[in-house]
Amino acid sequence: MNFVAYAQQYHRDLLERIVPFWLQHSLDSTFGGYWNVISAKGEVVSTDKWLQWHGQQVWAFVQLYQYEPRQAFLDYAQHGADFLLHYGTDAKDNWWAVVDGTGRGVETVTDTRTEAAAVMGWAALYDLTQESSYADAAKKTLLKALKRREKTFQKRTEDVLSGRYLKNIAEWSALAKALKATEGILGEKMFKDKAEQLLNELMKHFWEGRAEIMLENVGVEGGFSDCLGGRRIHAGRVFEAFNATYDLTKTLNKRKLRQQLAKHVLLLAETTWDEAYGGYFHWMDIKSRAVTEPEAYFKMAWVQLEACTAMLNAYQVLQDRSLLRYWQRTNDYLWQHFPDNSPEGEWIGSLSRHGEPLFGLKVTPDKNAYYPIKNLLDSARILATIK
Repeated sequence: MNFVAYAQQYHRDLLERIVPFWLQHSLDSTFGGYWNVISAKGEVVSTDKWLQWHGQQVWAFVQLYQYEPRQAFLDYAQHGADFLLHYGTDAKDNWWAVVDGTGRGVETVTDTRTEAAAVMGWAALYDLTQESSYADAAKKTLLKALKRREKTFQKRTEDVLSGRYLKNIAEWSALAKALKATEGILGEKMFKDKAEQLLNELMKHFWEGRAEIMLENVGVEGGFSDCLGGRRIHAGRVFEAFNATYDLTKTLNKRKLRQQLAKHVLLLAETTWDEAYGGYFHWMDIKSRAVTEPEAYFKMAWVQLEACTAMLNAYQVLQDRSLLRYWQRTNDYLWQHFPDNSPEGEWIGSLSRHGEPLFGLKVTPDKNAYYPIKNLLDSARILATIK
């Protein structure tokens, strides 16, 4: 396998197919921020703006600028970051999940993922520009989000009549990425303390020791919940969590933990692949029971992208060549099905189990440029080092 050639392909597709679509179609030059629902032809379908999406886009275009310093990439990132500074919260500093086209609040947040994404974007932009307003906003927002999350869990634990509440590993991953991004802002001691807390939560709450598998949804204090959501094995979310954990475990010198999680990536690569039609299932049932929602069989571009990066990261830990074979299989499926060869470019986000595109929208509240930019850049960096 010519890994350098693959790395070059990743970079080329980013710059020639994916990024031009976003620069041309997603900027709101009137009110700021980005359009979040766009048709395959580049037409704006909805003017509402999802703020988690904005933070992710800011971070992604900062990474892109660091790879190739074009002024357009930096301008794009600042465009979203400043919109978040002005319209992310209400008068009492409570975060919005969705605002309208002018920045007026529509929906409030239900967890901390929106704040985490904003933190990640601001921190990355601060590292690049040294603009103190981004650093101040990132630190304040992260610490407040962590505190609010802790209070929510405490209230749920104490109120036995509040009903079942499951926390999701996606929120954990978002906070882990935000924390890593603010390493230089928080200071060494605070960063390590918060990182230790997050890693402890991951392994004591989301890791199911009896089955030696990572769960997607668990109770506030961990533990398996025998319900539809509790039984879900979401390979994409676990791949994402491993990628988010990889740098934290290196910084804290958690070698055994990194190896344990890398072995789990190898297990998921073997067991959650659709042998009949290719691609990783969106989710599966831990007890192999029938799923109740058709989305479980869908093939999402972001899942395959996170899988590619996770397998390459796991290979760096384990040096197990089987991970490269699984990476090759995933890579081939990814490039055969998701790049859009239309004049507008970009990628298809969702496929049926059999590989047909599910709908014509190119941009949705669940699909932006974050996962392609993040994973293609990360994967290309690793591929260039493999012998």
